Amino acid sequence: MPTQSPNEPGKLTPYGSAKDLPSYQEMVRLIQGGKLLTLVIARQQREKILEIEREMNRLAKAVDDFYARLGPRNWIFHDRMGVEAVEAMLAETSNAEEAEQRLIRLYQDGETTKRWIMRFMTQDGLRERLNQIERAKEHYDASQFDSCVLHLIAVMDGFVNDFEPTIRKGLASREPNDMTAWDSVVGHHMGLTHAMRTFTKTIKKRVDDEVFEIYRHGIMHGAVVSFDNVIVATKAWNMLFAVADWGIATQKAAEPTTLSPSWNDTWSTLKRRAAYKKYEKEFVPSKVTPSDPGFEEHHVVLRAAEFLDAWLNRRWGLVAAFTPARLLGSKSEGEAARFAKDVFEQYALRSWDIAMVTHDHASAAEVRAVVTVGDKSTEMRFRMALQTANGDIAMPTDDEATWRLAVWAPDTFFTETA
Repeated sequence: MPTQSPNEPGKLTPYGSAKDLPSYQEMVRLIQGGKLLTLVIARQQREKILEIEREMNRLAKAVDDFYARLGPRNWIFHDRMGVEAVEAMLAETSNAEEAEQRLIRLYQDGETTKRWIMRFMTQDGLRERLNQIERAKEHYDASQFDSCVLHLIAVMDGFVNDFEPTIRKGLASREPNDMTAWDSVVGHHMGLTHAMRTFTKTIKKRVDDEVFEIYRHGIMHGAVVSFDNVIVATKAWNMLFAVADWGIATQKAAEPTTLSPSWNDTWSTLKRRAAYKKYEKEFVPSKVTPSDPGFEEHHVVLRAAEFLDAWLNRRWGLVAAFTPARLLGSKSEGEAARFAKDVFEQYALRSWDIAMVTHDHASAAEVRAVVTVGDKSTEMRFRMALQTANGDIAMPTDDEATWRLAVWAPDTFFTETA
């Protein structure tokens, strides 16, 4: 097992196995304690403990098997991947080439990648780049793979550059081990750090042959001229999701050490994850327009109307209530209102009329409206996300769950310059 120090992220080394992850080791400790406890009391909980143990071992096996098959080809197991999909991919293919093609088809499922992308709404540095990420997806779906790769490389470089403002080093300037992720499956020794060796490889002499890796240096400096294929583009998506996980893991590693969770805390967390997974699986996308029955009472329509009305009437305190929770931080009500005013006052909204709400994700929706800004009529589109009070993606049954703006940038709302 490698030496891991959550308080010294610069000294992290990649994990040899998913079973080396600190969270896995902590769960092993809790489960062993739970087994001993249920020998004496709470025997009805024993099967639940054994079920969790089986699920943990299943996840660890899926991660390690994935890396054994696809790690040498620079594919990374990230948190958005479902264990069931990975298990099926590995079970139904016999070699790395077949598994790679099966994995690419997973990314080509537009609804799957859309759900994955929506999780960027709660992550600083990626939320602000959602427009470019969505353009990359449009290019990917249109088989314009080279332009998709260029967009995603720019997003990854920019996100990592912003991540540590005192350092200001983009992804291309990082050594592979700089991207070791604490307590994350992307921190596997065949994961992100392994793929980084190819990403950062210096290529000065022109390469005319088609390539199937993300040679960032050669691509950006024009030395690699033939990378317009689905494999490179999909690896760029794969790496973006892995870099996002690295960011989350690095932030967690920097947090003050807390007391170990109790069994009740752990069980509650697992139940919450299972409940959201069930909610997401049962969710059915829908669209509503003014001609549909119940349009005016639709929960997203009502919330969007509140936002637009507050903006129209320059009630900045009410507009502030739609700020993404993670942007509010510890701002007072007055500070939040001034923040909203600074962002929205330059766009003089004169009228609005909601034309459609597309509820395309379990916890997100797109609102389309015809608006007048100043003396100009235009279409406006913005996304809303159902969030908890601390900014996590929520379910309707969660306490204090509310619809907020997904992107706090009105200049991105307009299809034409307002």
